[in-house]
Amino acid sequence: MILFKGILNTLVRLVPVALYMGSIMSNLLFDNKKANVLLFGFLLVEGISYAYKLITNAVDTPQCSLVKSDMNFLTLPAPIPTSVGFLVSFLIADMYHKENVKPTKLYILLLLFIITMWSRVNVGCHSVVDSAMGGVVGLIMGFGYYNFIKDYYNGLDYENLKPDNMSDRDAKIFKLIDLS
Repeated sequence: MILFKGILNTLVRLVPVALYMGSIMSNLLFDNKKANVLLFGFLLVEGISYAYKLITNAVDTPQCSLVKSDMNFLTLPAPIPTSVGFLVSFLIADMYHKENVKPTKLYILLLLFIITMWSRVNVGCHSVVDSAMGGVVGLIMGFGYYNFIKDYYNGLDYENLKPDNMSDRDAKIFKLIDLS
């Protein structure tokens, strides 16, 4: 059980970097302009969190670090529950706006959100209240950002991922893994 918790905590710690890199790679490999919009939102969350840390003189702790050594540690400006809350609320708002709520996608997103908050409390990075408030701030930022850019975002199209332009085999695979 301890090994499972350690692996889960490590994966949660790397989620923001994976989200940022996934957005970048989706744009570079597939010309996915929606990934750019999401990446800009992530960077906005990081920028707001950085400004908040500067204004409040918040101190980072080693338990919250992304990478650490004996001498130093590195953290991202935004708490991980805030970044994940942003993603979850952005994607849920998109589902509701399109009136295409997929229960599987909704439950996976909510499970990711809950696991993230639990993990940050488990490693001693945040208290339950800190983690919950960080998550709520991320949810509010995600809904706000989506409502601000929804017309532009929904006007974008995947240029290289249209099932009509694929072979039958690739189209079947695409439709199987499509959670949108």
